[in-house]
Amino acid sequence: MRQSAPVREVGRPNPRWWGNGHAGQIPIQRRELRYGSREFVAASDLARRFSYSPRVLGLLGPVVRDPALLRVLLAVWRLPVVDLQVRRADADAWFGASFGPAGRTIFHGRLAQAVLELPTAEEHYLTGRTKQALRTNLRHARDLGVTSNRIPTYEAWYEAASVILYARSDGPAVAEKMDKPERRQQAAYYVARDADEMPLAFAGVALFGQFAVLFTMLSHLDRHPGASWARYQLNTFLALDLGRSGVKYLLVGSALRETAGNQYFQHLLGYRARNLRIKVIESSAT
Repeated sequence: MRQSAPVREVGRPNPRWWGNGHAGQIPIQRRELRYGSREFVAASDLARRFSYSPRVLGLLGPVVRDPALLRVLLAVWRLPVVDLQVRRADADAWFGASFGPAGRTIFHGRLAQAVLELPTAEEHYLTGRTKQALRTNLRHARDLGVTSNRIPTYEAWYEAASVILYARSDGPAVAEKMDKPERRQQAAYYVARDADEMPLAFAGVALFGQFAVLFTMLSHLDRHPGASWARYQLNTFLALDLGRSGVKYLLVGSALRETAGNQYFQHLLGYRARNLRIKVIESSAT
């Protein structure tokens, strides 16, 4: 008879801090932090200014000087929560100092993360007024003959990615840090190409069972606007590919610290700001 594996919530020894209606605690009313709203803009400004400050001490001064920031912090605290379970081996890869193909850490914290609930059907994902701009960009990409594919090996992906990286001023430094994944690190690789098979954009996704982390997505800076439209097609393709394979959520990083351009890109694709509640499965029992 199978038994539940023991779990531990990362970084939260007292689960009541999350305020989800545990015994003896009033539940928190969860609310969206709408893209473009005054609260979203204020929270983004605060996150960018104090992204490297100690979490409490860095915010204490601004809040004292401007009590209105308390409303911003409350808005972040009240975001909807996504529950994630991750095996210990995968947690070590996720929380580690470096994920091989990214060349850096890919864990970005638990509060206000950009999360996409992955679709399984294209017609459902692209339906509605909010997806009009995405549908238009996908049509532009299709008219140019742009296609996206999942690449089976790191070596083939890196070869295509290098075409893009070495055409960017920041690309060689990025390429130098990238390496093959370790045995415990699982990843999926994607490339978008034009009608002549020239790479326009590439993406890499770390896999952790029920969720995945988009650790890189870059486009060819010398091939706009085609490369820009290719990014929309590439993200849509990989979202559907992962969703149809059983992955439920795609994480990118902080929804608040990104540039305004990337925030708009994520908004059109359907990413939402969410808080994460993470449980590490220490072992499996049978």
